[in-house]
Amino acid sequence: MKIACFVEAYNFNDKSERNALLKFKSTAESMGHLFEFIFKEDITRIPEYDALFIRATTDPSNSAYIVSRLAEQSGLKVIDDPRSIRTCSNKAILHDLFLKNNVPAPKSLLFTGDYSQENLDGIFKTLGCPVVIKTPYTRFSSHVEKASNEKELIEISKQYLRKSKVLIIQEYVQSNFDWRVGILQNKVLYLCKYCIPEGGWKVKSKINGKNVWGDTIAVPRDSISPELEEICISLSKCVGDGLYGLDVKETDDGYKVIEINDNPSIYDGYEDTTDTDIYEK
Repeated sequence: MKIACFVEAYNFNDKSERNALLKFKSTAESMGHLFEFIFKEDITRIPEYDALFIRATTDPSNSAYIVSRLAEQSGLKVIDDPRSIRTCSNKAILHDLFLKNNVPAPKSLLFTGDYSQENLDGIFKTLGCPVVIKTPYTRFSSHVEKASNEKELIEISKQYLRKSKVLIIQEYVQSNFDWRVGILQNKVLYLCKYCIPEGGWKVKSKINGKNVWGDTIAVPRDSISPELEEICISLSKCVGDGLYGLDVKETDDGYKVIEINDNPSIYDGYEDTTDTDIYEK
């Protein structure tokens, strides 16, 4: 099989990501496949391949989405496929998906800029305090902030509404880590904990003016609890059968799904340290 792996130059900046990409390549070649990295300038060559594997950042406004659509139209097997990108990249769409499919998740509301006192009071009455404010398109904890009162909610939301017509306001769930469940073909591919750094409240937090990432702790996928596995597989089936990363909080009231991501992180020395067959699968 001829596999094209779509990347951007920035994918090779971080040593762990670069090494993971090289592992994908060497593993594919050891299994008898042709595996080539392609860039924006190689888009016209897509029909030459049998499959496309995207590792560059995906959302409908990026080149990766155009590449995904072209590959699918050309009959290639595609990860990430266009539908998965459209669904997972938009937190407003996920909000509706969770409601329609009874996905256990923190309580959330869509917000379009109604600053009437009645509406503001209703937000905190429904979601409690603090609340988390997100734009529909978020990556690596960007455009996600916590508001501890009405004043902060107004300030943060007005800033975000300059670039987005709708925001997601979500119940805040305190935890020391997020479960990251990697899913492929509706089966668990890898399992790890994305830890919250000390002094922060999300996986990538700004602490003393600096961005700090929490640790990644890989856990054997076979040790996943049946409840968590069922929730994640049921949700992934609502999106498709591609490669997904689900972020889930473990609470006293059970598991709460924060989001399902297409194009999940797979870095050398992080997600792959326990189940090393990730690349082969």
